[in-house]
Amino acid sequence: MGAEFLSARIKCHMSEILDYPNAESIVFPKDLPWTNNYEGGNLLVVQVSKFDCGGIAVSVCLSHKIGDGCSVLNFFNDWASLTRDRATTTLINPSPRFVGDSIFSAQNYGPLVDQRFVSDLNECVQKRLFFPTAKLNALRAKVAVESGVENPTRAEVVSALLFKCATKAASSTTTLMRTSKLVNFFDVRTMMKPRLPRRAIGNVLSLFSTSAIDTNNEQEMKLPKLVHSLRKGVEVAYKKDQVRQNDLIMKKGKMLLENKDKNCSNVYLCSNLCRYPFYNVDFGWGKPERVSLANGPFKNSFFLMDYKTGQGVEARVMLRKQHMSAFERDEELLDFIS
Repeated sequence: MGAEFLSARIKCHMSEILDYPNAESIVFPKDLPWTNNYEGGNLLVVQVSKFDCGGIAVSVCLSHKIGDGCSVLNFFNDWASLTRDRATTTLINPSPRFVGDSIFSAQNYGPLVDQRFVSDLNECVQKRLFFPTAKLNALRAKVAVESGVENPTRAEVVSALLFKCATKAASSTTTLMRTSKLVNFFDVRTMMKPRLPRRAIGNVLSLFSTSAIDTNNEQEMKLPKLVHSLRKGVEVAYKKDQVRQNDLIMKKGKMLLENKDKNCSNVYLCSNLCRYPFYNVDFGWGKPERVSLANGPFKNSFFLMDYKTGQGVEARVMLRKQHMSAFERDEELLDFIS
């Protein structure tokens, strides 16, 4: 109950859409993932799409009322285990731990992820960008030397670069002074005391943000400076009690997500799914050729995932159309994407 299962036939070979930029629009029915979950529909929507060549796509959307990105991965792995190992099904006992409300009580905090946070996506467009391993490693090395940040992560340098280029694009459309913030979501399972297992289901999340940045100030907008600011945000977050001092469930977190921070004109959101092993999910057909995210649901947002191979990053960027036009021509960005 609460789950909707759909079966579809796609009349082409899978190879024809593997590299198609908007393949998600083919394997997800239009608007289904978001409208169902936020307007009283089912909490889980699954579509299995069969191609003429025999290839299969499995599309899943889990409502944030149930869980986060890690919860989706847990669901995939449990389902795949049961499918792959049918001969020993009786020995497999998936045991998801639904912990969300026991940690962040809805009675005390209200819903951790509220439908009001969904952005107005009119006049927005989403692009898919690839940061190859070699270019990304060169960028990380350069930033490490100039920022003093030891071993900056892929997510730190990519999110900082996307933020810089997006704010630059937004500033190019106005003569007014603008300030912006970059807000990062992060998983706090391993930061709890006692630590929660990865199998924990729920919105076990928090967020941290940069301070308001004057986008017209070239010094503040330099990449090493931004990465340094992000690293400081992570360090502060690790010192907090992620139950009592969780920024996502505090008033300021809700203000940031609703873009109502009086100190800045624009808030950009980044959700990082790098190092989540979605490419290891195996239903018995082998590992997937491509894992990707559906569009939405926030404007001014960046979603990061691993490449299939190597240490590259795939980024989903959603901006207003007029800002995207300038963003995708940014020379600094073009230097690091394929």
